[in-house]
Amino acid sequence: MLNNLILVGRLADDPKLKTLDEGLKVCNIVLAVERAFQNPETGECDVDFINVTIWRGIAESVFNFCRKGSTIGVKGRIQVKQNEVNGMKLNMIEVIAERVSFINLKSSKELREKSSETN
Repeated sequence: MLNNLILVGRLADDPKLKTLDEGLKVCNIVLAVERAFQNPETGECDVDFINVTIWRGIAESVFNFCRKGSTIGVKGRIQVKQNEVNGMKLNMIEVIAERVSFINLKSSKELREKSSETN
């Protein structure tokens, strides 16, 4: 059996890092991934926003080096969790990152410069 995926996209927001009671670090990101084909109605490529969970040392690296707009590659796996909402059982798909490649990082300095230009 095989459960592997590779995604390349931009961070839709700054990474969120949490430290759990056991001391484990977990980082949650939303990766904006452009589809490879154009929408016939708009003529533009649609974008999927994919929730990705990153654990341990990789989580800290993503939190420290990535910002909204950074381009990264994620190699990971899909995990399905069952949740009950209003009496209905729902399968929630989650991407668990196993490796992250930094492709084009947006530094805090770049972000500050851009925001000061627009003000």
